[in-house]
Amino acid sequence: MIPIFNPREVPHIAWSEHIQMPAWTEQNWQLLNRALIQNALMQAHDVPDLWRQDISLSENVRYAAVLVLLIEREQGYDVVLTTRAAHLRHHAGQVSFVGGRIEVGESALQAALREANEEIGLNRQDVTVLGVMPDYQTITGFCVTPVVAVITDILWQKQIIQIDEQEVDQMFTVPLRNLLDRAQMRVHTFEYAEQTRRFLSVTHDEFFIWGASMAMLHNFDLILRAGFK
Repeated sequence: MIPIFNPREVPHIAWSEHIQMPAWTEQNWQLLNRALIQNALMQAHDVPDLWRQDISLSENVRYAAVLVLLIEREQGYDVVLTTRAAHLRHHAGQVSFVGGRIEVGESALQAALREANEEIGLNRQDVTVLGVMPDYQTITGFCVTPVVAVITDILWQKQIIQIDEQEVDQMFTVPLRNLLDRAQMRVHTFEYAEQTRRFLSVTHDEFFIWGASMAMLHNFDLILRAGFK
């Protein structure tokens, strides 16, 4: 079965090689803006080698959406992340984006914004949606649509953050360049369903960021790289 990790501890598990990719140049970080991200997301389905699933899904697929929320700061973009409440049935304690199941009659966009409001009190009127990434299928049977949105630092500072303790343990932010630092990113392997599986991770401060969230960030990296070409 899939290993369970304390999100604040690096697990004792086999390491494999880094994914060999050149580091972002400082020029690329300076060029990164809303227009580039939006244009890159419009072409996301044409980007090769995206990670799309942990395992093959059963027929009982459940649809969900997450909000990849970027804060525009003077020094660059930060990403909003949470640790999930310890009592939850799926992915308890893990670092994740805000998000959850898509309800009947909702779009992925509507679900991501609703969940962000419910989980951390985000005012959906203050964010600008830039686009969506291709769906990612998790090992627990969810088909997740990542919705990418941006908020200015001024509007972020005005948010009245209210954590829903039934869903979220805590919220924190991480610089995007730290999450996409290939020198820090690791590839892990484990056995599941008689197959060797792999997942990515980055350690930031006391947080071990891995699994589906890290796979979606890896995809975001590939999509943005394609946008620079």
